[in-house]
Amino acid sequence: MPLSVLVTNQPPETDENVPESVKDLFQSYTRVKYGEMLIPFRHQAEVFRRVLSDQEVFLVAGTAAGKTLAIAVPLFHKLREGRIRKVLLMYPTIALMEDQRRVMDTLAEITGLQIGQLHGEMSRTQLMAALNKPVILATPDEVYWFFRKNAKYSGLLIYGLALVDEFILDEAHLFNGLMLRNLTHLKQRICLLGERLDKRPRWHVLTATPTPELRRLTNGVEVRGRSKCGDVEVTFLEPERGYEERRDRLIGAVESVLADGAQKILLVFNSADLAHRVFEGIKGRSLPDLSPDLQMRFGRIPWGKFKGWLEQEGMVMETVEEIEGWLKREGPFYLKDLDEGTRVDLSIEILAARVARLLECHTYSLKRLLYSLNRGGEQHLIEAMNRQLRGKGKLSRLLWNEVKPMLNQEPDINAVIEALNEYIRIIQSGLERLWTEDSLWVTAPAFREITESLQKAGASPELSEAITNHLKYTVNLPEQSAAGLRMSPGELAERRVALSWLDWLVVDPSRKQALIERIHQALAAKELDVEARHIAMWGDTDVPVVIYTGKMSRTEREGLLDAFSKLHRAVLISTPAVEVGVDFAADVLITEQCDGNSFLQRFGRVGRRPGIQGKIFVLIRDGETYVNLFQRLWTPVSRDEFSALIADPANGLFPARLYAEGSAFLDATHWMVNAQLGEIGEWLNRTMFGNEVGTLGRKLREANLPFAYGLRGTLPEVVLQGGVGGDPFYILRKVSNERLLPGDSPFEMARAEMWYLEFLWKKSVWKAIAVDTKATLEASQVLFWWQGGQWHVRAGYGVAADYVRLFISEPVSKGQPVGVLLKALEEQIRHDLEEFLSKIRPEASKPLPQLLVQIGEALPLFFESYSRLVLGQGDVHLLRVDADGIAEPVEDQLGNPLVLPDQTWLIMFGYTREEAEELLKRASALNLEEIIYNWESLVVPGSFGPVLLERVAGACFYVYRRLVEYANRQV
Repeated sequence: MPLSVLVTNQPPETDENVPESVKDLFQSYTRVKYGEMLIPFRHQAEVFRRVLSDQEVFLVAGTAAGKTLAIAVPLFHKLREGRIRKVLLMYPTIALMEDQRRVMDTLAEITGLQIGQLHGEMSRTQLMAALNKPVILATPDEVYWFFRKNAKYSGLLIYGLALVDEFILDEAHLFNGLMLRNLTHLKQRICLLGERLDKRPRWHVLTATPTPELRRLTNGVEVRGRSKCGDVEVTFLEPERGYEERRDRLIGAVESVLADGAQKILLVFNSADLAHRVFEGIKGRSLPDLSPDLQMRFGRIPWGKFKGWLEQEGMVMETVEEIEGWLKREGPFYLKDLDEGTRVDLSIEILAARVARLLECHTYSLKRLLYSLNRGGEQHLIEAMNRQLRGKGKLSRLLWNEVKPMLNQEPDINAVIEALNEYIRIIQSGLERLWTEDSLWVTAPAFREITESLQKAGASPELSEAITNHLKYTVNLPEQSAAGLRMSPGELAERRVALSWLDWLVVDPSRKQALIERIHQALAAKELDVEARHIAMWGDTDVPVVIYTGKMSRTEREGLLDAFSKLHRAVLISTPAVEVGVDFAADVLITEQCDGNSFLQRFGRVGRRPGIQGKIFVLIRDGETYVNLFQRLWTPVSRDEFSALIADPANGLFPARLYAEGSAFLDATHWMVNAQLGEIGEWLNRTMFGNEVGTLGRKLREANLPFAYGLRGTLPEVVLQGGVGGDPFYILRKVSNERLLPGDSPFEMARAEMWYLEFLWKKSVWKAIAVDTKATLEASQVLFWWQGGQWHVRAGYGVAADYVRLFISEPVSKGQPVGVLLKALEEQIRHDLEEFLSKIRPEASKPLPQLLVQIGEALPLFFESYSRLVLGQGDVHLLRVDADGIAEPVEDQLGNPLVLPDQTWLIMFGYTREEAEELLKRASALNLEEIIYNWESLVVPGSFGPVLLERVAGACFYVYRRLVEYANRQV
């Protein structure tokens, strides 16, 4: 039976004991925002007083407590009075930053201050302009983007950040584990740099759920605030089994409260896919009765239907041509999309840049492989390169084949690098000589003009053809070439026109105004039927339903929550995307069970409308949680007591997410970022880090290893059309090789030619996406291990594979792995290693003495109890596995392997899933949020074991260290 609890709340008291000038600013804001002059809450007033007296603040308050206004008002006042020059407000998500931008814009308008915003891909000039504003908005991820860009950007950003007087971290409880560790290093770096300029920046932290780790981010005085929400009745529904039962139970709950007259309902799923499936499945046939303003903002209409209406209304033909021309160009479209025989005029600048980037990328890969082989002691570089390039990308192989004839029989690495550079120089010089005009006419589908230019520049026919094929899939079409697209009149007629486009699509102001006014009239008179892309009707009812999830692009989400707020009655289907940064109220919340912090954020969306008691329905996952709730909850319970019970994982009411506590590798990446800053970086490293981190950082830099650097995540995504990205291990189960293209950035593994809605309803074609352990080991560039109280780094191409080969080699007389035998005969081997090795018959191609040279100082690792934990870095190769267990590699349309580049991984060599899970559980390293546990690798024939990959850089180091410490305790 359902369990109901009444959660009561005592609203916050008000406090007028603040300076009159600050009170005037606060009330000017509330007059603009709410139409009345309000009095600050007590906790807001206390924050005002402390910030004005130059103290740091640690503000703890739930939703609807006015946290942002509490900190922003006194800071804007200090800026206006000239007491401080610059503040930076940091938000964990872009959605939250955009939502809170409204508060900042209103205060800026009142005070006359300017606001700058940091975002990725800014030029140095744009970055400087944003940093010069008195109020700066950013996410830490965007700040990190500049640190990883280059030394010039880093230096500029460091100087700008060092001038900031006060930092504000909003919704800080969203930073956990390694993400919080990254943020801590960022704060420490900024504060130290500020001290060099005789500044001590103040840090203010705002959070709903405090933790000891967050408290250490600031020396601020803790201020606690209450929410202005009313009482809420919470009902816990008994567990349901299976996907369909959960979905039907939640849908049934919505229909039940609709029948009871509920006005504003929030339905929250933990999965965006489930949310979209429910939205698409529940949509009724009739169109929602939206105001003309909302229809203009969100409405879409098929072009064939809209074109007929425009012609019927006698609209100027130029307007029709403008819209139709845009629809033909709206893509993105690439050269491959042109119809046969179509000729287009391509910019030589764009073509030359693409070819140069492509050649530089593959040249860099070859150089990196050469350096790795050289560090590994390879004497026969040509033979080794031939062997290592088997199965690699076609372009890299062809480029190597072009360079080989320029070499002596046994060249050293410098000669090879020189030949490689010379060959690239020949091609680029040849293209500069040939491409003297501004543009080049090319013809679909072969684009022989590009291929012939490359051949004349010095490339072989095979390499020229391969480069042209790559350009076909990556060069965007110029706008004027839309007429040559393979698009039938029927396809064009079905393309949707968003009415919001008309404001910028129609160029002439008078035509635009006349068109928009006539559309408004037609919408009001219901003469023009338009669908709202993300707003529909709930089944056969007259209630609108809105969808809002993280799988929608920023442009798609924009304005939807505002629409939900303006609708008199509506259902909002969402995901954790509504947990922060959205200012709206619901009367009823219906949600799946989630972790405690997430639930409290969802909980705060209800009970915010005066005079209406909120209701919450929670579908519990398991019977144990339901029993714990039944035993611990009573009614009525205060909001503070209820929040404390839910947030504390020790109570067992709601599960807590598990995070890594720290990582030597993560710390070392910050050491390397500092190191690129010259003398100031050396000072930062001496101050921030001890010997262990510094030693590891120097070893990583000496090995010339690329490293992932980001606050929230470092695993490259597969990006669907429309810009929605996702986990490769999920998306690749539905998207075949024929629909994959190379990624456009380091954050993308690949681009998929598939829209999200098609992906949503498509069934998984493959049983699993598995790590190819053999190929991944062969592509390894470094082996890490912990021994003797320090981290060891052994660089060399395939070094981890050579380490594993010693395990799979067999003595002639015994059927034991070498690692086991080495442990059993430790003393004998130490005295007579050569005699022992003479008895071994290796299965691999390398003789065993060569393997020992390659792994070098790692050999003593065989004597450790954790020798089968292989921690390495390099490209991670993936396989698709079908229902019959047949595996094939993940490749793009051109047959080039698609890999997760430069990832750190942990292979548990020889472990079954049960053994690995038990070991990880005992070491408290199972089910971490920052780790991907790829058990699917075990289904591949010949697999070496389960593989752990990182969502955040440094996570595998953390797990490895936990496992090592556990193993050492057992000895």
